[in-house]
Amino acid sequence: MFGSAFVDIRDPHNGLGNPFAVVMGADVGTWDVEQRQALARRTGTPETVFIDAVREPRGPDDPYGYELNLTVLTPTGRTLGACAHGFIGAAHTLAEAGLTVPGRDLLITTSAGGSARASLPRARTVMLHFVSQEPWVAYGHEQALERIFHLPLPSLADGLPVLSVGSPKLTIEVTPATFARLRRELDSLNYDRLMALQRELDINGIHLFCRNSTTSSPEHVIQVNAYLGRSLVVDRATGVSSAAQVSADPHVSDGQELQIAQYTRAGRSAVLTVTKGKSRNVYVGGAAVLADRRTLQ
Repeated sequence: MFGSAFVDIRDPHNGLGNPFAVVMGADVGTWDVEQRQALARRTGTPETVFIDAVREPRGPDDPYGYELNLTVLTPTGRTLGACAHGFIGAAHTLAEAGLTVPGRDLLITTSAGGSARASLPRARTVMLHFVSQEPWVAYGHEQALERIFHLPLPSLADGLPVLSVGSPKLTIEVTPATFARLRRELDSLNYDRLMALQRELDINGIHLFCRNSTTSSPEHVIQVNAYLGRSLVVDRATGVSSAAQVSADPHVSDGQELQIAQYTRAGRSAVLTVTKGKSRNVYVGGAAVLADRRTLQ
């Protein structure tokens, strides 16, 4: 199945969202790593999700609902522990295929150790529940970042947080003016230096965001990730990055729901709904549409 997640549900054909591929079938669980990586390269989507197993609820009172085991690969063959639009795509695909019943949660685990809970509260909208991990701080990478983005970033004397709900991201807050400049210059990113920094820190991309000047809430996001490949280095949508950032954000209250817009150089590329819960819990919601179905030989 091919589709897009984090689309604008009011206008699902406007090109917003992040493409995904969901691979399902009786023999998927028998495929080896090389076969999966080859197919992930063929699909060319930022996240190719292989449905390894779906277990139905053990009964009407089963609190865990469905159990969904996935493997998620990028086009470069990297295995992801957690993702948002790929999880949304998988949950939406199973619902559209009639393999899950609306109203029952899905407990999602991945082959790389990530996890989330998914629910279908509204038509075409999937809500994911993550628990954020303890952050750590990276120091001394000012020059590397300036060489990647070709412009100075805010003072980094206190280091930069690496935040994660299963996929660690170096997180940088910038001013709205710097954000606008970043957007204009995304085509000139130094891919090789970005890849080198990701390898050095063992992170899965850099999350840049700015706040609304009135509410101080995070409002606009850019995500860059060398592991997706040169053609996809600017990610169109990343819910796990915003989930981790919002979960740790002192300006966001427990229970507060935010609408966060993600951008590429061309403009807004996704619509994210993020709600901060208590004790590092965070919820990310997004709509999805299916565009194509192909039988693999």
